[in-house]
Amino acid sequence: MTAGGVALPPARRSPWRGANRRLLPVALDLVLATAICLLGFRYLARPLQELEAAVLARVLGWLAPGQASGVVPTHVLLFRGDGEIIDAVVTLSCSSVLSVLGLVALTAVVLRGRGLHAVAGLLVAVAALLVLNHGRLLLSALAGLWWGEDALVGFHDWVGTLWNLVATLGGFLLMVWIALPALDRAEQDVEGRHTARRPDSWARPGLGYRAAGDEVRHGGRRRVTVTGLLYRYVFPARLSAWLAARREARRIDYRLGHLPAHQRVQRIGELVADGLGAHAASLVAVATYEQDPVVLDALAEAVAARQWEPVTGDRVAALRLWARGWLMARGPQDAGPDPLPASPAGTHVTVPVCRIAVPLPPARPTTAATPVPSQRPPAHAVPPPRPATFARPPRTPDLPEVPR
Repeated sequence: MTAGGVALPPARRSPWRGANRRLLPVALDLVLATAICLLGFRYLARPLQELEAAVLARVLGWLAPGQASGVVPTHVLLFRGDGEIIDAVVTLSCSSVLSVLGLVALTAVVLRGRGLHAVAGLLVAVAALLVLNHGRLLLSALAGLWWGEDALVGFHDWVGTLWNLVATLGGFLLMVWIALPALDRAEQDVEGRHTARRPDSWARPGLGYRAAGDEVRHGGRRRVTVTGLLYRYVFPARLSAWLAARREARRIDYRLGHLPAHQRVQRIGELVADGLGAHAASLVAVATYEQDPVVLDALAEAVAARQWEPVTGDRVAALRLWARGWLMARGPQDAGPDPLPASPAGTHVTVPVCRIAVPLPPARPTTAATPVPSQRPPAHAVPPPRPATFARPPRTPDLPEVPR
């Protein structure tokens, strides 16, 4: 294309578009996991080895007094009854540092959205992993004390390897179990949002599901939770209320889609009455997934009736923009006539009306000099029906430029 005989350079495409933009957070997560493993191994391997060796020597001193010594760092000296001395070394393969760093990396990359739940799960999993690994070292040392060095090496290499694998997997499952919601709260995803079993009309990829009522009823519920105790007895009342309101604003209640249309309208009115920001995520979900125009009209009118509320977030702004667009697309011709106000029961007011005859004006004689008034133009015609959508109209193609 040319303009004035000068060739225009081709438009350059930004490199951070599409797949490249989606690959960036994945690459950052990989870099973060690698950095955690490398730096943690560099600075935590040696201290953890010394700690595990010292704890092992202390426990062996309780179980077999005078037959174990931890005077040398990362070494445990075992004194058998026949005079044999076994030097048991806590190597990197014996230590639990690799499993601990793996759990930390998974928490930072995969479960960081759960916040404090992920931190609590990580702490419990690391503690359980350290205890299980210490049990493996203790059994290996006892096998060496009872049956000699060959028994120590055999137990550590064969039984201990399987033991370590099971301990690592068990620690990971324990961490996930604590980080994720309980069975009676299975309608929440890992982000803490409501994902109850949505209706077929709201079926979208990634909305999640909810366990059946019988499964939830018969499942083992955790009646007392650490979070509940903190909210009730530790946190101040204002902080607990703020955290609950913050969670409710981000929660999507997909149970709205299971209600009949008239009950959905009533429930939406109750949610909007609490404020647009109180249940913003649920209201945005209704505007996104609902297909019944009656329900959408009720939502748009309820949102439009609260224009005095301040815009406290992106969801509130999206709701107000959506309501404006929906009402403008519907048009006045789609709305029914305003209902007449009903008079109170038992009240009948009769107003007498006097009819007065109005005389007609005398007719003028029509002459050639008198201009005949033109007829009044017809009233404005009914505007053409608007489309049932407020999407942006298609753009008119530009005319091709002709070089001069």
